[in-house]
Amino acid sequence: MPTPDPNGILPDYERPPVVETVLGIQFDQIPGFGNAHLGSFWKTLDTAKWPNVADAPPLHSEAEQFGDAVRWPSHLKIQLTQDPRSRLQIRDPLGDRMIQIQNGRCHYNWLGQGGSDYPRYLAVRDGFEEVLRRFVQFVRQEKIGEFRPKQWEVTYINNIRKGTVWNAPSDWSFFRPLGAVPTVGDVVQGESFSGEWHFIIPGNRGRLHANWQHGFAPVDGQVRQDTVWLTLTARGPVDGGGDPLPAILSGLDLGHQTIVKSFRAFMSDEANTFWGLKP
Repeated sequence: MPTPDPNGILPDYERPPVVETVLGIQFDQIPGFGNAHLGSFWKTLDTAKWPNVADAPPLHSEAEQFGDAVRWPSHLKIQLTQDPRSRLQIRDPLGDRMIQIQNGRCHYNWLGQGGSDYPRYLAVRDGFEEVLRRFVQFVRQEKIGEFRPKQWEVTYINNIRKGTVWNAPSDWSFFRPLGAVPTVGDVVQGESFSGEWHFIIPGNRGRLHANWQHGFAPVDGQVRQDTVWLTLTARGPVDGGGDPLPAILSGLDLGHQTIVKSFRAFMSDEANTFWGLKP
């Protein structure tokens, strides 16, 4: 695979296939934090800027472990719970920004499925930082417990449609870790594949997860088009001690760098050219 530039400059694309970016933090659950506080936190925001709210089931905790503690699941995890706690999703008027809050998580999403251009990482990072500062201040003012962050998280979701860098599963060699889905003469023809890969960030600073899903995506709300969803998620621990915000932002920066550099290394030269990789 190609290696990142030694001078540390991050790859930059004119037309990246990313359709969603999520920056988030997991923290120790706050004993005094209940569902009523979700609505109270929303009211601390500019509700003209964030007018739309919805309830959603809480996300389960994801902890990156290393060494003998690592356990990979052998099948799909289904979480059944009687826990009445909820997750609040708060959206802007255009529907391309979303704040997600639950007891144990704070996330900020850019949503590009509607066709908006990716605003770039620093813009999303600024939005997340503002929301996180407000949330930490809210927890302190309400005197409901202490905010103790434990893990940062960065996710990029890429929508790679048929007719762009591939037309059949036999073309999936553009993604170097996978290669082409095999065809055996006139016996069988490769049709589909879904799978995942896991990579350690050197020094056990975190882990990169790559998830490949072949499916369909709506086009103009009317027809369905063959597509590949490539989700890249980087997670790692928050260094303890002192003001946690710089450590959180440093972790997010590491996750972003890991994802962007890995994306370029994973892709063929032809695919990188198609998406407008800048020299």
